[in-house]
Amino acid sequence: MTRQTSKADDEIVSTEVPDTTPTEEPTGASEHSGEALREEDLVPGWLALLVLVLLLAVTALGGFVLRGALMKDTTITRSGYAVSELEAKVKADPEDIESILSLGYAYQQDGQFQNALDEYDKVLERDPQNLAALYNKGAVLTELGETKKAEQVYWDTLKIAPDHALAAKALGDMYIAQKHYKSALVAVDPVLETRPDLADLQYISGFANEQLGNTDKAIERYKAAAKFDLVEARDALRRLGVEE
Repeated sequence: MTRQTSKADDEIVSTEVPDTTPTEEPTGASEHSGEALREEDLVPGWLALLVLVLLLAVTALGGFVLRGALMKDTTITRSGYAVSELEAKVKADPEDIESILSLGYAYQQDGQFQNALDEYDKVLERDPQNLAALYNKGAVLTELGETKKAEQVYWDTLKIAPDHALAAKALGDMYIAQKHYKSALVAVDPVLETRPDLADLQYISGFANEQLGNTDKAIERYKAAAKFDLVEARDALRRLGVEE
C-alpha cells in the first residue's frame, strides 16, 4: 500500500450513504455486534477450495494479510471455459442464485466487469443481503474507478456483517489514498476489536493514527502488524525510531 505523507484531514469524509456511512468517531465493538462473518460468503462455492489455497498462501507467516485474495489475484487463470459452462447452467435454471453468483465471479475474473455487475445485481434482487454479491460488486466497481459507488456497497456489506474484513480493508485503503484518515479508522478499528490478527487492518489503523498525530496508538498498531512480519509495519517502526 502506498504511503501518504501529506497533512491528515480534519474531518471525516462526507459520503452519500445516509444509513451506513460512519459518524464522527469510530464506534466500539458493542455497536458492531452481529452474526459472525461466514468465510464461505466471500466467494462462490465452486471456488471455495481455490480461495482456501490462496488464503493459506498469504497467511503462511501466522497473520492474516488480506491484500488481493479476491480482487486482483493473477494466479487465477482467466478461462472462457468456466464462463461458458456457467452461462449454460444459468440459462438452464435462471433462478439458481448460486449459479448466477458463480457466473458473476467468473465474469469478474475474466475482466468482463459490466457482465459481472449485471449478475451480481440479479443475485441482490433475489437476496439483498448476499455478502458475496455485495462485496464482489464493490470490488468490480473499484476496478472500474467508480469509487463513490464502491464505497456505498462496502458500507452496505459492513452494515450486514460488521466484521467483514475484506470490506473494511477496501474502505481503509480507499480512505488512506484519499487522505481521509479519520474515516479509515472508522472503517477498520471496529473490525480490529474482534479480529486483532488482521495484519493489514492493523497497519492501516497505524498509518492513519500516525498521520493524525496519534503516535503512541500508531506504534501500538504497527507492533501488532509487525508480529505477523508485515514489512510495511516493520519499516514504519524503524521510521519512528522504535525497536520491536
